[in-house]
Amino acid sequence: NWELRILDKIRKDPSLELSLLIRDGRKKEGQGTGVRLKKLMRSGNVAGKILFKAQTVVESKIFKSQYTVNKQEIITWLSTIKSIEVTPEQKGFLDIFSKADAEMVKAYNLDIILRHEFNIIRGEILDASVHGIWSFHHGDNSINRGSPAGFWEVYLNQPVVGVTLQKLTAELDGGLVIDRGYFNRHWAFYKTNRNIHEDSVSILFKSINRLQQGKLTLSKSPVYYNPLYKVPSLGITLLYILRFYKNLVTKMLGSLLSKFFGVRHDCWTLFIGKGNYMESTLFKLKPQSLPGNEFWADPFLFRHNNEVYVFFEVYDYKAAKGKISCGKLVDNKITGVVDVLDLKTHLSYPFIFSEGNDIFMIPENSGSLRLEVYKCVEFPAKWELYSTAFEGEELIDTTYFIDDSGQRWLFLNKGLDKKYSELHIYKIDSLKLNTIESHSLNPVIIDSRIARNGGAIFRQNGNIYRPSQCSINGIYGYGLNLNIIKKLTIDEYEEEKIITVEPNFKKGLIATHHVHQLKDIFVIDACYKRM
Repeated sequence: NWELRILDKIRKDPSLELSLLIRDGRKKEGQGTGVRLKKLMRSGNVAGKILFKAQTVVESKIFKSQYTVNKQEIITWLSTIKSIEVTPEQKGFLDIFSKADAEMVKAYNLDIILRHEFNIIRGEILDASVHGIWSFHHGDNSINRGSPAGFWEVYLNQPVVGVTLQKLTAELDGGLVIDRGYFNRHWAFYKTNRNIHEDSVSILFKSINRLQQGKLTLSKSPVYYNPLYKVPSLGITLLYILRFYKNLVTKMLGSLLSKFFGVRHDCWTLFIGKGNYMESTLFKLKPQSLPGNEFWADPFLFRHNNEVYVFFEVYDYKAAKGKISCGKLVDNKITGVVDVLDLKTHLSYPFIFSEGNDIFMIPENSGSLRLEVYKCVEFPAKWELYSTAFEGEELIDTTYFIDDSGQRWLFLNKGLDKKYSELHIYKIDSLKLNTIESHSLNPVIIDSRIARNGGAIFRQNGNIYRPSQCSINGIYGYGLNLNIIKKLTIDEYEEEKIITVEPNFKKGLIATHHVHQLKDIFVIDACYKRM
């Protein structure tokens, strides 16, 4: 599916043209069962490979995938594209291309060749297009080379899974780095593997966009000091399988206990603090007491008629859906909680703010497949739809920001992995959203460690801070980053991470991913494993 999506994006982009298909013209060896068995026996680690393959099939049934584009339509379109065949010489894992093959390809004056076939490529073919052959390594090639993609990051409990886009050179996995992206791992190999392939599509088109703007830079791969990873041995596969089914049973039991016995798993709650969050001692804070069968998250403070209110997501475990509620802050406790927005779709991240004499809110409502801005009719519980945009798109955690020049910006998250990893920025004319201009480098960040918004952008001590989530270790919203925005124009974006706050300040916490500072008061959320 990820390769079909690449083709579909090329097909629909007027600035791109798929000019040529380069096919393998060599005669294939027989693919019968006997041939495959002989190859398997010669390769070694037979038992490990068979068991690993069987486990992958099982996981593919549990985590079913589907096409998100019209496969047949794209295949039909491909039949109209010019096609040539090449016949490289195979030596072990190398495919060595002749000068004649390279010259044949050069005749088409290609800008880029995308590699989705062949083994390790050698020969003059590497220079047969203006910008070389681009190839994905679905791993961070500075720490993980080899395969299977995504397995070793899961097995070794690495914080994230990297994806490297390279311009191929004669060194295996050591080509010139075009770009990298980083993604949170899933607890299952198959799901991790599928996610990183799907998410890598954005890395490719971000890099093509930068090439078109003359902003693409290449870097050399750093020294590599780990082994070349291969299909796991029988022992490692057995250990992985035990861990897999332990996780599967634990998650199933957690859902059942929550649904039928009211046990709250992965339960978020709120903490209120006084003073400056960046100078606070978090272990002194006390969590808010919650009603049964729900959690509270994504809090925003709002001052109205000299009183402070907290707007936040209330998630109902039985309904498996969130709504927006509000309470008044009295002596560090949230009181008089009322529902302010409850729709058929899941709601969270109630970004509330005032502009002029009006009060607005941009809740996260990805189920509506659009961005929605609400205007307050009667504070705090009556709101009306004010404007919409981005029809047909799933958007997460939209943050509105007015810079020192009065320019208006939307910071929002998109992407296939529950929108953890991609930060997109847009310049807008007003909250009516009549004119929306995409940042020229969108997505400006592809990195689950820093991309997703974690609260309102705020000013302090002459700096502008963007809170963001740190989704690592297979945990959604594991930590909270504070990033200083150093440069923001329609063509440039630069930020620097100052600190990552981890969920160590209370026993039983597994995550903390949101902060809102309002003068001398702040509110954060944090997640308990059980509550």
